[in-house]
Amino acid sequence: MGIRVVAGLGVLLVLLAGPAAAQPARSATPRPPEGSVALTLPEAVFLGLRNNRGIRGDYLQRIADRFALRVAENSFAPRLSIAGDIGRSRNAGVNVTQAGLGPVVSVDTPTGARFTMSWLATQTNVRGQTPQAPSQIGFQVEQPLLAGGGIDYAMAPRRIARISEQGAKLRLQAQVIDQISQIIVAYRALLQSQEQLRIAGDSLRRARELVEVNRALISAGRLAQVELIQSEASIAQQELQLIGAQNAANAARLSLLVLMGIDPASPVWASERPAAPAVRIDLDRALATAYAKQPGFLSTMLAIEVNRINLDIARNQRLWDVSIVASTGQQALRSQVLDTIGALSTVRSDFNIGLRVNIPIGVLSREQQEVNATVALRQSEVAAEQARDTVRAQTENAVRTIEAQRRQAQLAARARQLTAEQLSAELIKLQAGRSSNFQVVSFQTALQQAESAELAAVIAYLNALTAMDQVLGTTLETWRISLNEP
Repeated sequence: MGIRVVAGLGVLLVLLAGPAAAQPARSATPRPPEGSVALTLPEAVFLGLRNNRGIRGDYLQRIADRFALRVAENSFAPRLSIAGDIGRSRNAGVNVTQAGLGPVVSVDTPTGARFTMSWLATQTNVRGQTPQAPSQIGFQVEQPLLAGGGIDYAMAPRRIARISEQGAKLRLQAQVIDQISQIIVAYRALLQSQEQLRIAGDSLRRARELVEVNRALISAGRLAQVELIQSEASIAQQELQLIGAQNAANAARLSLLVLMGIDPASPVWASERPAAPAVRIDLDRALATAYAKQPGFLSTMLAIEVNRINLDIARNQRLWDVSIVASTGQQALRSQVLDTIGALSTVRSDFNIGLRVNIPIGVLSREQQEVNATVALRQSEVAAEQARDTVRAQTENAVRTIEAQRRQAQLAARARQLTAEQLSAELIKLQAGRSSNFQVVSFQTALQQAESAELAAVIAYLNALTAMDQVLGTTLETWRISLNEP
């Protein structure tokens, strides 16, 4: 038996060149009802991506996620604010009005230092005196040396925001994969119900043909009149099953339309044929792909990175608070300040520099933060180990299920073929008077059951392939879908 390699599922798939792929037998290509719209599986998937309300909600959340990253990336940008105050007081019978207004600019740096520059212009009015308008320009820098200092500490929020953005993308990817998988399964449920409707129709046709054969044999005196009762009972049973199949088809159609976000009254008809090539999957490559692409597993790895950063932050906060503080400034009347800026005239300046130290003693809450961060890191590592085992179990189960469903589909096709041959032979024997009506009706029922079993096996096999895609995280690659960022 020769083999050839085909692409799919993000892993190595082997297309068997031996037994034909399972495909239920059909008397004729089913035609959609009058006024219905044919819908292929790719059309259902892409319409679902466009209209699904769950996916639309996830994309709206991405707007907030991206803005959160933007805020974190902007943490070292200068911040400008306008500070102002106004007040009126009465002291010893003298009314005093004071007002101040000025800009304040502050900048945080990746070393943990903060630079602040302010310019405050004030106006003091005292009744009976000349108004005073002093201005003060100040510049201050504060550099933590231990707690709160260092590039790792200052850059931690930005690193966490970037990791959180990756996690948000993975969550969106997982949601889209889940929605796609649900739409695919719902489409195949509609397809299966339509095929089951066809099978029920074919069974009813065969039952009616058998009645005609019985009547011809009765007219020829080769069959007793009582034998006709069993054939007519079979027709009633087939009509009952046909009504049930019609109801199931309508229910499956509504379920699919709800997932797609389309008007439930839309008369869609699944136009695909329930057939799939027989494939085998390389387990080692499947595991490697799952570890590299499954959104859920990758999210657990990102959680470890975030908890490591949080542990570094907690350890930094346990250090002494030691900072260098330096400031300089000028204070003068408004005219002097303008002269200083325009003509570089001398105005007295103040400058100071110092070391600030704060040593907490016996504060258990600082140690508690490190303990909590350590525990969170260990828990995330345990969760990652469990996730790795879960992914391996899911992948192995998916591979085994695909192989089992493939064999079941092939055996069901073989069983249906043999049952159909048995029915044909029994009809010939009935016309020759060598069989009974009971045997023919039994074989007709067996053929209907075999066709239904084959259809169910093929659909289950196709759904197993879809589940494998979901386990590996390769659904988007299989369907050539790229997620556009809002």
